[in-house]
Amino acid sequence: MIKLTKKSSVEWLGNGFGTAHAEWCVKGFEHITVTKGGGASDWVARDTSGETQKVICSAWTKPTLLKILAEKLA
Repeated sequence: MIKLTKKSSVEWLGNGFGTAHAEWCVKGFEHITVTKGGGASDWVARDTSGETQKVICSAWTKPTLLKILAEKLA
């Protein structure tokens, strides 16, 4: 079972800019972040250990994303 730790909360960016989504990291794999996608309504898990962020997996819902991520990390 995957446990998430919140890295940042939802943040108001000002009029015309909207909000920044909250960001979580996977406990035990702190280099893997989980965020809700920008323009799309999907959830994304990214590996941030290198210079570029590599997308590990994505899904339409957070529970589905965590299930897929658990399978990939097993």
